[in-house]
Amino acid sequence: MRTRPHHRQAVQPDMMGMQKPFTKNVRREHGVVLPMALIMLVIISLAGLLAARNAATHEQFSNNMRTTQVARQSAEAALRYCEAVVIDITSDEGVLYGSLESRIVSAELDPDNLAAGAWNTRSNWASGAANLITYTPTFDSTVQTEVQVTTANFPTCVIQRMTNDRFLVTSRGLSNDAAVDANNQLTQGSEIWLQSVLSPGVPTASTGGGNN
Repeated sequence: MRTRPHHRQAVQPDMMGMQKPFTKNVRREHGVVLPMALIMLVIISLAGLLAARNAATHEQFSNNMRTTQVARQSAEAALRYCEAVVIDITSDEGVLYGSLESRIVSAELDPDNLAAGAWNTRSNWASGAANLITYTPTFDSTVQTEVQVTTANFPTCVIQRMTNDRFLVTSRGLSNDAAVDANNQLTQGSEIWLQSVLSPGVPTASTGGGNN
């Protein structure tokens, strides 16, 4: 049985036709990658700016808290110091702080009108004022220099007599970075004011029971 020879016709592949779709895909891919890269760059930049801003805000908040705390501790120290002065002068005849008795404001203050007190006059808080009492804090070696209150910002207090043998004690504490103008008004930093009323004639409980 004779078989017919099969004739094959050589067909040249259309290389141009095969490459055209591939070329279009490549160009389309490049067209998508570039905008995506730009968008990612913008997002990363915004994220970096936001992180830097948050860090700066947190640092500012921490600094404000730190300076306020220093001012409060200074005011409390001056308040306790002037209270000790009053107690010493009225109970112990000024054994410890007798030299400061002349600084107490002698004009008796009405308890219903505390705003009229000497403490409410800014000039009474100026350095060297006749009625100003300065407390000198001490710092040990564990306290960092940058948080120590400078000499110009040492805590101060004013004592004024009140009716019924009472005393009004007012203290002022400044942070280590505080600054005041010529009118003794705060221009930067933190400032804390504290007040207490002492009645030395009121008996206090003793350790042995009863009253002193």
